[in-house]
Amino acid sequence: MIYFCADDYGLCDMSSMHIKQCVDEGPLNKVSVFPNFNTVDLNEIIKNKKIRISLHLNLVEGKCLANADEVDLIADENGNLKYDFGGILKLNLLNRKKLEAQLYKEIKAQILLWKSILPDGVPFCIDTHQHTSMIPAVFKTILKILDEEKISLEHIRVPAEPLSPYIKTPSLYFTYRPINIIKQWLLNFLWLINKRRAKKHKIKTSYFLGILFSGEMDYQRVTRILDKYIKIADKEGKDIEVLFHPGYIDKNEDDFKNKNVAFKKFYMSKNRKTEFDSVMKIAERSVK
Repeated sequence: MIYFCADDYGLCDMSSMHIKQCVDEGPLNKVSVFPNFNTVDLNEIIKNKKIRISLHLNLVEGKCLANADEVDLIADENGNLKYDFGGILKLNLLNRKKLEAQLYKEIKAQILLWKSILPDGVPFCIDTHQHTSMIPAVFKTILKILDEEKISLEHIRVPAEPLSPYIKTPSLYFTYRPINIIKQWLLNFLWLINKRRAKKHKIKTSYFLGILFSGEMDYQRVTRILDKYIKIADKEGKDIEVLFHPGYIDKNEDDFKNKNVAFKKFYMSKNRKTEFDSVMKIAERSVK
């Protein structure tokens, strides 16, 4: 199975509208939903029964769901989450005990909210904004809470890309952004640390596509690499998750401008429209 996923549903009305358009008119069959921005009607998303929905656990921006004074390491006095991936990774290295204690409170609050609004019979899936689940303290805490709450996990995203499809496509070597190469290797390294814990908990994962092309998931490159993913996934009997950010936003969107969002430049990038167009074009392509 190939899951074409859109992250960041629930950020604002315009972003969610464009994602929903990719569901209704395109091939999107997975939607990842923020728990701490707009209130979202999950039943509206899953009118199409083929859609998988996932908690987009958010530790890096917007408001915390735990009490702000209990998570003061990761949120300011107003409850605004204050660290990006790099900041949380640094805390993981320098202040892990306190970090894990506060992550427990915030992650539990987001998981319990998701559990309370998830329609009956819909599988429980998790991924994380900025892929913070790959940080060992975060990964460990997520699994601990799921065990305590006796939540059966259908799927967790592991954004560790297989290298062979990219190595076997030399024509694309000079199209990769250096920062994405660093991200890819860092996430693959962190997965080596988390892999044993995931295996112990019998976590179901998929092959992932969306790091090396992050922010620039254009149709031509995605489809060239995807064919190679399909071959290795078929051989291993695994699913594939292809991540897009098609929820582009107009600069005049008031619902977005008034939010306390840390990564506005990322959300306003013209490349989001490129990714929207890529998703819609994939709808015209026959994919196994």
